[in-house]
Amino acid sequence: MNTELKSTKLVITNSLIKRFRKSIIWLYVITVATSVPIVYFTTRYQVYSEANKELSLLVDMVSSLRKYISKDIRPSLLQANMFESPAISSTVTTSVIASYFKEKQPDYYIKVASDNPLNPKNLPEPLEIKLLNEFRNNNDLKEITETGLINGHQFLVSARPSTAQKGCMLCHGDPVKAPLPVTIKYGTTSGYNYKLDSVVGVMGVGVPLADINVLVMQRGLVAVGIITVIFSLIFITINTLVKRNILLPINDITKASIVLSKGDLDYEINIKRDGSEIGELANSFELLRRSLKWAMEQSK
Repeated sequence: MNTELKSTKLVITNSLIKRFRKSIIWLYVITVATSVPIVYFTTRYQVYSEANKELSLLVDMVSSLRKYISKDIRPSLLQANMFESPAISSTVTTSVIASYFKEKQPDYYIKVASDNPLNPKNLPEPLEIKLLNEFRNNNDLKEITETGLINGHQFLVSARPSTAQKGCMLCHGDPVKAPLPVTIKYGTTSGYNYKLDSVVGVMGVGVPLADINVLVMQRGLVAVGIITVIFSLIFITINTLVKRNILLPINDITKASIVLSKGDLDYEINIKRDGSEIGELANSFELLRRSLKWAMEQSK
């Protein structure tokens, strides 16, 4: 009898524990499965927001530089008949500053691209052509931020339109009237015949997108790792508490019910869980055993 009861107890205990553990494991899998995309997209949104702020600052810096050249430097130099292009051309100045900047931050992209430039180095790539056309098709569009390839690398790019101002027309208007230093340096075939207030180029800065994706993945993995550690601790704690306070007492009550069903009315149920549902159930079985035993003794 004892061997049979021990075997029955073991089977019941193992069955209940396995079911409970499977439930916890499935809950973990579901939690991770739902958490991973949430963490990924939340982190991606945060990283892109930070990158956009950084890009906006860079664009404002370049815009301020170009405004400084056109408003503060160019007029006085032109009055003195000085046509040194890095000083009077905001585009040339931006290119020079960008080259120095890239020496310190080689991963960044800064460029003023035009499909009709004086300098062939400023010819646009496919993404820049696309941005240029978007600005030309929508005069109210002041800024575009999107991803794309620049020089074969994936970037998150923030771009603003470059429009032909009155001061630009001296060098970019009629090539016949252009300053001699400009035509000698760049020729007379490209970079001229601009129309006032028209979009002639696109000014863009960019952050390499590959770095952003790596950062997103790193943050996602860290978040999943933290979730896994926390869930593991919860699993161990709950598993221990449930096994001790619920599964084992239920197993003892099940064992007692089997003993009672076989006519053994001397097997006492000693489960101390005062005030709990398990305790109430154990007390009920113990009262049932005593009542049956008393009834059997009275019937003799």
